[in-house]
Amino acid sequence: MFHKEKVLISACLIGENVKYNGKNNLLDDIEELKKRYDLVPFCPEVEGGLPTPRPPSEIVCFEPLKLVNQKGEDVTECFINGAKKCLEVCKSLDVEKAILKSNSPSCGKNRVYDGTFSGKLVALPGVTAKLLKENNIKVFDEKDMLIFTQTRLQFIQ
Repeated sequence: MFHKEKVLISACLIGENVKYNGKNNLLDDIEELKKRYDLVPFCPEVEGGLPTPRPPSEIVCFEPLKLVNQKGEDVTECFINGAKKCLEVCKSLDVEKAILKSNSPSCGKNRVYDGTFSGKLVALPGVTAKLLKENNIKVFDEKDMLIFTQTRLQFIQ
């Protein structure tokens, strides 16, 4: 019997209403992904202890790491805890690849908002994306969907 490869995916991308505003970021190609992969939904922000809905958060300092929400409350520990739980799930299920939500302070693969709540992006990864990459898990985002829906991931770098 053929077993589909397990791929962790941001829960908001499969339609779970876990986004900061209580909504989701459902992917158009989610059914095609489900046919090809065993998707493991995960929201590091919710799993780290943040409610839904919640004020948006941004990384205000990368070294040392500090995240605050739009009310000015420090939410760093929630983001760190969520990232650690995400890594634990990946390790326990032998997940080697993740599709994460772009620009998110948790999941942004290459870019996140700059901490000013002005919509400006900086070229740095989110907390969870960074931890997964440091642990040799290949991180993709929804902008990489062509890769997922038209080829098998093992052929990608």
